[in-house]
Amino acid sequence: MLRRALSSITPTAEVRHALLIIAAAAVLCIQFLFIGVPRAYDAALHGLYQYYFSQQFWGGDFYPRWLAEANKGYGSPIFLVQYPFPYFITALMRPVLSFAPTAIRESRELGVYCFLMLAAAGLTARFWFRSRCTPVAATVGALVYIALPYTLGGVLYGRVAIGELAALVWIPLIFALCDRADRFSFGTVSAMSVAIALLWLSNILYVLLLIPVIIAYAVASGRRALPTVALGFAFSLCLAAAYLFPLAAYQRFFDARAFISHVPAAELGRNMAYISSDEVGHGIFIPALVGTLGITLWVTAYVWRSGGGVAARLAMLLTLLLGITMLIPGLGPAIIASSGLKTSGFESFAAYSMNILFTSLFTLDLALLAYCTIAREPGDFRSERTLLITACVAFWLMLPWSAFLWKVIPRTEIIQQPWRLSAILAVAAAGLFAVGLDDAARRARVGGRASTTAMLIAALVVVVAGIAVWRVDLRYRVLGAPPREDVTRWVDSMYVTYVPPQAVAAFAKRIGASTPFDIVPTTVERGVQATFMSGTGQVSVKRLTPRKLAVSATCTGDCRMQLGQLYFPLWKIVSSVGSAPEQALSRSAGGLMEVSLGSGMHSFELVFDGGLAEQAGYIVSLVSIVLLLAGWVVVGAQSRLQRPIAAG
Repeated sequence: MLRRALSSITPTAEVRHALLIIAAAAVLCIQFLFIGVPRAYDAALHGLYQYYFSQQFWGGDFYPRWLAEANKGYGSPIFLVQYPFPYFITALMRPVLSFAPTAIRESRELGVYCFLMLAAAGLTARFWFRSRCTPVAATVGALVYIALPYTLGGVLYGRVAIGELAALVWIPLIFALCDRADRFSFGTVSAMSVAIALLWLSNILYVLLLIPVIIAYAVASGRRALPTVALGFAFSLCLAAAYLFPLAAYQRFFDARAFISHVPAAELGRNMAYISSDEVGHGIFIPALVGTLGITLWVTAYVWRSGGGVAARLAMLLTLLLGITMLIPGLGPAIIASSGLKTSGFESFAAYSMNILFTSLFTLDLALLAYCTIAREPGDFRSERTLLITACVAFWLMLPWSAFLWKVIPRTEIIQQPWRLSAILAVAAAGLFAVGLDDAARRARVGGRASTTAMLIAALVVVVAGIAVWRVDLRYRVLGAPPREDVTRWVDSMYVTYVPPQAVAAFAKRIGASTPFDIVPTTVERGVQATFMSGTGQVSVKRLTPRKLAVSATCTGDCRMQLGQLYFPLWKIVSSVGSAPEQALSRSAGGLMEVSLGSGMHSFELVFDGGLAEQAGYIVSLVSIVLLLAGWVVVGAQSRLQRPIAAG
């Protein structure tokens, strides 16, 4: 059957393969499509961001960097640093979807977004695999990619990590463009720049993690690929400048360490792949441990017997051995503690560290099995070896054995969770699997030992085991109500990063938060309030736009006025008439804006001003987009002019 399928592929079949991937994504996202995103770890926060982002976007604020009504009406500058791509896409979908404006509208919109991203991830993966193997193998590889444990369990159902989900779309596309960089051309460079720019906008951390991987893969793909990647990377900075310039200029106003100090679960050492003592009592522990050991020992034996170089086999066996040792409860925490990484404990939210260990081992097993299948054949497998090294290094960096390295790397707190590397492991594993499946099918025709059936069974076992470990089956069967956007309760849990430490306690009390995640319902300030902290008089405040306030005040003497908006250094006094100079704007003990005024009448505007960084970012992005479009028009025109000559 497979042989007939391989020989009967037609252009129409390509469309059927794409539709199959989209249909599979729809089945995997059925709850997302019909009910909304599930009650996962990040779902409520993304829904809250989307609530305010879409509201301001359709209110005329093209890029809502200041969420005026977030934090129960006191505002949030989070979109100076938060990646914008998922929120722009979901906001743009609002008129098309036309969901009723209920408390679950954002949840339903994000559900459709997740389906689109999962389907797009499958399609870009197939686009990559198609340059390396047959259509059927490429399609099966893409289906495995979107169903791998971390993709389906960790990103989609476990956390609804919308930024990582978008990153899973662009990473295979970047690899595919490296494979197609057989000649240095404007089309390939421009496509590469767009793909990397979209990755910047989707999740900046993945660009930082992928830089060495992309360079290594480009070198393996051929000498023409590296210049393409270098120019594409440089131009991507220009395309994404509207986001990156303000981020670079103002990230100093955000303190990532503050979030870790308030949320110990975000400590880097607690976010590795290990089994702590408290996770042993988890209901999934015994069956997952037995299944993981069984799969891993079988793959270990296969690696031992496989062809390929001795160095490669030893590296694979060592990586597996390091992973197997982490199945010993308590060993991982002991290694992390001895490394000196700061940890206040090793309790894991929803057994996340244990789940990551089990499912990353499953995924690594699939990658090594596929590579061993390929290695039996003579040939140039530089790209596959690069993917193998990527998979092994990504897996090792998630293990406590790498804690000593993380300890000496400066500013590792920006990564927070080493298990983010699971996404890179998933990409490498899927790439190896697609080529391995293709190789197994071809060698079956000439009497090779490896079988297509064995490869497919291995992939099925990994997918099913991942579903069981992450309990996706329960989330799939129990289609509960999605998180509701309760603006009287939810706040931006990242407020501790942009509110100064001395003001955090008072601001947290004001918004009803004892911790960033323990929040009680309190009154939402729908309009900006103003009160006199000292002196007497009359004052009125009107919000002109989300980023502009008009203030009129009459003071009977020197006075100090407090506004019900969070202070941030980008707030400026402009258009003042009879008011105090700009330095009169300051922060109160509770983190709000205060203005000192003298006796008399005052009228002025307060503006959240992104300054030169924001303006330059917009200009550079706009000019870059125009140049890119113009280049495509010129190249297209030249191509049309050359066709008759080539035909003659």
